[in-house]
Amino acid sequence: MKPPRHPTHPAHRADLADRADLVDLVDVVDLAQRPHPTRPALRRMPARLPQQQGVSLVTAIFLLVVLAMLGVAIVSVSGAHQVASALDVQGARAYQAARTGVEWGLFRQLRPTQQTVCFNQTTFAMPAASNLAGFTVTVQCTVTDGPGALKRFQITSTACNQPGPNCPNPGNNPDYVQRVVQVEF
Repeated sequence: MKPPRHPTHPAHRADLADRADLVDLVDVVDLAQRPHPTRPALRRMPARLPQQQGVSLVTAIFLLVVLAMLGVAIVSVSGAHQVASALDVQGARAYQAARTGVEWGLFRQLRPTQQTVCFNQTTFAMPAASNLAGFTVTVQCTVTDGPGALKRFQITSTACNQPGPNCPNPGNNPDYVQRVVQVEF
């Protein structure tokens, strides 16, 4: 197979010069080096671009670091929000347990046999089958003499989510929740 004839190739230059139907060799070479009329001329890029090497790599690494830091911040804020929400729920449950203790203390104190003296401090755990399971309630009654023969009773109920002999019992737990409810009559 013969290579195609090209006017600038040295092996074909002499062959083209011998042909009478072509214009002289200079015009043929000149036509071969002109750009195509419908396509723009291609410029050669320099072998190295000064001061621009690696810019896209640095930009990509910067963006990855910024996105990673943003992801870490979102995860930490989300975790803190979840812990705060769980403590809010536990706080509401502790308040309900403390109210239960006050109601129990009022029932106990308003019985006809207990109207002049207070009952002893009492601690009990909430029933396991209830929504308040896991809470301990300590109920205390104090009596003060009012004007004349009147007596004032104060019932204090403290509920906490730590098992122990009585509340408050903070221990060393970051999830400790305690609520206190007082009633005077």
